[in-house]
Amino acid sequence: MQSETLLEKLHTIDREYRHLEKAIALLQWDQETYLPAKGVEERSEQLALLEGIAHERLTGSETKGLLEALGSGSQNPKGDENLPPIERDFLKVMRRNYDRAVQLPADFVRDAARAEGLSQAAWADARRNNDFSTFLPHLTVMLDYAKKKAEYRGFRSGAGGDVYDSLLDIYEPGMTAHDISAVFDPLRDRLAALLRKIASCPQPDDSFLNQDYAIDEQARFNRELIDRLGFDTTRGRLDISAHPFTNSLGSDDVRITTRYCKNNLLSSIFSVIHESGHAFYDMGFPHEIRSTCLANGSSMAIHESQSRFWENVIGRSSPFWKHLFPLLLSHFPGQLRRIHTADFYRAVNSVRPSLIRVDADEVSYSLHIILRFELEKQLFSGSLSPEDLPSVWRQQMKTVLGIEPETDADGVLQDIHWSMGAFGYFPSYALGNLYGLHIWKRLRAELPNLEDAISQGRFEALHTWLRENIYTWGCRLDPAELLTRLTGEKLSALPFVEYLEEKYTSLYGLETGTE
Repeated sequence: MQSETLLEKLHTIDREYRHLEKAIALLQWDQETYLPAKGVEERSEQLALLEGIAHERLTGSETKGLLEALGSGSQNPKGDENLPPIERDFLKVMRRNYDRAVQLPADFVRDAARAEGLSQAAWADARRNNDFSTFLPHLTVMLDYAKKKAEYRGFRSGAGGDVYDSLLDIYEPGMTAHDISAVFDPLRDRLAALLRKIASCPQPDDSFLNQDYAIDEQARFNRELIDRLGFDTTRGRLDISAHPFTNSLGSDDVRITTRYCKNNLLSSIFSVIHESGHAFYDMGFPHEIRSTCLANGSSMAIHESQSRFWENVIGRSSPFWKHLFPLLLSHFPGQLRRIHTADFYRAVNSVRPSLIRVDADEVSYSLHIILRFELEKQLFSGSLSPEDLPSVWRQQMKTVLGIEPETDADGVLQDIHWSMGAFGYFPSYALGNLYGLHIWKRLRAELPNLEDAISQGRFEALHTWLRENIYTWGCRLDPAELLTRLTGEKLSALPFVEYLEEKYTSLYGLETGTE
């Protein structure tokens, strides 16, 4: 009974902290969607206040006392072995959250939140105006806050730890830059080789994708698209923002956004599918962990495995467009009347290195991430100065992808992450590709008729499998534990690379064998 009472009190703290987190998320969602331009400064103050209150609720002496009374310490986070397994997992995650938060002074948390709000607004203006110089002071501030955060956690460059590893750990618990390089290095080599082969082949005609597609009609199609995918609009909604994102404001309030380009039909479609993958994860946690700290993804890479999986493995597949193309044609008969489903499938899988990460094909996409990973390492090692980012970005794009942006809006300013201080997030996208293909191998083995079902627009079995095998765990399992449970394998680039090589060898009629 004593343990039950203590757990009840700890759950109350967790629940109140999460309510505050969701209130913060609502203000952030509003800032990215509907906030008037002149409301930014006051919104930043509101966010700073709420971030401080949430931080104090989590890191109070009561939290520490309850964790200790339940036997949860930094070395034994799960606590008393006699507790139910789900409660021991709850203690593990609460201990990790507490240990991370308690290292940061409340004033620092409030100040960083205020700076982040101003930085995001400055980034949006800078991108819109193609003016990196107006964003640079905010970028420098966010870098300083990231370095200070690492220092508070005991990481100093050259002093027993690496600052960048500390930031990576926020998104990928336990992974270091060395670990990530171990999978990125062979991934980069195999992708580069595949790109060279594809570049020597005739490209499919995808010019019809860049005609004039009315934005209102794109929006109508996307509303039907999310309905067919299984997105529950009684528990979520679709809006517009400068950078597509998903924000979970509660178990039954998960919001996604997209952006529209009049002459780029695929941009909004694939961002909607991508963000729907995130939303399915956030909507799929079982009732016993909803409204607790366990109702989170195992890591950002696992979360990205879901969005990238839906966007590419499902969304760029032949069965998917066999079902969806007639609907798209009904919305754009003038532009697509001479296009057959097979033509559209080849077009959405054309491989041309692009400037914009979110619009990249699935072969070159991970190279965008590896580029950002390398730049982040240099920023935190001190070998790259923020003011040099635009020129170095252009040089690296030319080296890695063979193309060079003419504007910073299409280069260093294209992503929102650095304005949020989310340094260390980018690797999760490419890691998500890798996890996603491990998962796809298992799915195909257990659901041999899945592709037939997708071609008929039936996604129920897929949703059920993902809920029962991935969503059900929330963050009870770390990524490596989840992958082992699902597949018995360790993370590798091989399943992803083999999937791409098989798919694009067929699409482009490539010769098999090594170069």
